Amino acid sequence: MEKTTQAKLYEWASYLLIVGATVYFFVSGKEVTITMMGIVLALFCRTMMSRTRCKMFEEENEELKVDLRRLTNLLEVEKKKNSENSNK
Repeated sequence: MEKTTQAKLYEWASYLLIVGATVYFFVSGKEVTITMMGIVLALFCRTMMSRTRCKMFEEENEELKVDLRRLTNLLEVEKKKNSENSNK
């Protein structure tokens, strides 16, 4: 599963848990234990969503760093070629 899909699943699961806990709280006659468990699970889902997004951004940054190094090396090679051609 892709990380973007994972992050969206965690996000929607947290929304559903919060709504479900709120509805249960008002329907059940102020049952606090189950409501708090739902809210804690929603917070866990939000934490997992943030962690997944952070990992996704780290991977993207690593790819960009590799590309930047590769392009810098190519530029250096081109400069050397141009300086050698101008010296001839």
